[in-house]
Amino acid sequence: MDAVSIAGGGVGGLTAALAFAAGGVPCTVHERRPAPAPGGFGIQRRPTRPACSSGSDLAPLWRRCRSARPRARSAAGPTAPCWAGSRSARPPRRATAPLYLTLRRADLLGVLSDALAPGTVRLGSPVDGSFRPPGLLVGADGLHSSVRGALWADEPHYIGYTAYRALLPLPPDPGPPVVTVWLGSGRHVVAYPVPGALNLVAVTAGPLEGAFESWHAPVRDLVRAAAPATQHALFTRDAPPAWQRGRVVLLGDAAHPMPPFLAQGAAQAIEDAAALALDLDGYEAARRPRVERVVAASVAGGREYHLPDGPEQRRRDERIAASGLPDQDWLYA
Repeated sequence: MDAVSIAGGGVGGLTAALAFAAGGVPCTVHERRPAPAPGGFGIQRRPTRPACSSGSDLAPLWRRCRSARPRARSAAGPTAPCWAGSRSARPPRRATAPLYLTLRRADLLGVLSDALAPGTVRLGSPVDGSFRPPGLLVGADGLHSSVRGALWADEPHYIGYTAYRALLPLPPDPGPPVVTVWLGSGRHVVAYPVPGALNLVAVTAGPLEGAFESWHAPVRDLVRAAAPATQHALFTRDAPPAWQRGRVVLLGDAAHPMPPFLAQGAAQAIEDAAALALDLDGYEAARRPRVERVVAASVAGGREYHLPDGPEQRRRDERIAASGLPDQDWLYA
């Protein structure tokens, strides 16, 4: 294969560069940021299904990342401390990652970037719609992808929710690491440890101020401590007619953005990267049915999280209390 140009130095783009390099294909990653992002909010590194044998083994890289290893995932309601039946966060044996990890996105990007040959990543090198390298161009430049914009005339659309993110100091005695989600009508909060901090994400359809004042005291305290939080309106895009046209191909959020309610964005970008490097011609056929299922489950997860108070919400709470948060084992098969 000719040299590959990758637009976007995020998780998907860097993983694709590693996968291509493992097969002896030279790559250049074009990242619009002039410098690596410092610090960074948290990311849940859920395990992926056994990846195609692309010659790239990411397991040693995960071990280099500073991370927390949550022992459980638990759920709570707006006025209850915790439902019974929290569930282990260990993935099924068939999953590729040894543990469910929580880490800072910037730390992960640094480890992936450092594993590439010097000069592979070009910072301050944006790719616009007129960029046409001699070889393959991979659009891994996210939801607002310029590469996708050159292929399909569609725009991202707001899904009605905004995520407010903050990194909070860890308590003096934080106890065992746990991923906790508080679910309520039209809003939810997720908290989990990352190295040196507690990562908080509050999702609501309106302003953060006052949105959780009637909730359980620990939630109120966390949200108040998060102010001023960083605000991210949540957008998605419709599925494009195809992920590839000629020598231009899309992966990750550029191809299939999904709401964050299943924490699968990074995992699916990693799977895309492995499949693309293994078989360019069969890439979309191999990946699209699975990704469409993941997107549908992510959309359904948002509805499930935000059920209005009533019979359906009570049935959900009873189900979680009996068996814990669903692990979606099919994701790892």
